[in-house]
Amino acid sequence: MNHTNRHGLSRHIPEAIARSIRKRCGFGCVKCGRAIYEYHHFDPPFEDAKEHREDGITLLCPNCHADQQKGLLSRGAVEQSNENPKCLERGFSSRWLDLKGSPNVVLGHITFINTPNMIEAFGESLLAIEGPGDSNAPFSLSAVFHDASGREIARIRRNEWQGNAENWDIKNEGNKFIIRERLGKASLVLRVNPPSSLTVERLDMFYRGLRIVASLGEDRTVFLVNGEVWFETPGMRIISSAHGIVLR
Repeated sequence: MNHTNRHGLSRHIPEAIARSIRKRCGFGCVKCGRAIYEYHHFDPPFEDAKEHREDGITLLCPNCHADQQKGLLSRGAVEQSNENPKCLERGFSSRWLDLKGSPNVVLGHITFINTPNMIEAFGESLLAIEGPGDSNAPFSLSAVFHDASGREIARIRRNEWQGNAENWDIKNEGNKFIIRERLGKASLVLRVNPPSSLTVERLDMFYRGLRIVASLGEDRTVFLVNGEVWFETPGMRIISSAHGIVLR
């Protein structure tokens, strides 16, 4: 693949423009809503573009992008989806997570192994794994994430990642989802390691008086209730326990 077109335009899109495109499209493919995306120049096509014009670029997942390049998806269909992005229509971008068995989950410096109810607060499971209903069904991971102001920013519903389309920014980088509430402020950095683990590399979350601050870059993971430290740890493993961390 050529890294520049016939006008010498690089494929690299400046971050400020790319971020505006992500926001306009709801952080996913405008056609199908998938949270794994590629940038697609449609007006004009990349080979004819002289600049990265924001309103001429959209987001397509690798499958829809390949269909467009093979002639199986028309420019008109792309333009129509760009005008009415799937993610904005339903309120979130999504991606099924390839997790099998009972996945290990890492939250900052806390590792949960074979622990069904990992974090519970005020009677609600914030991070949990449900066993299979039968021997052929997979385990399913569910979670809810808020930002530091208490606004819900993402969920995992039975292994389906759902990123809120109203976020300031969601960026997909390889196997990571990064949610920012402003420049330099990441509310959530989540890394998926198929098929057996998921890592929350960073979380700054507030929920009904509970604040969770977790980061691999810090020396501890902290749970605060109404501003006071309720629990903190420089590192721990919770193994084969029915419940992990419970706040009632």
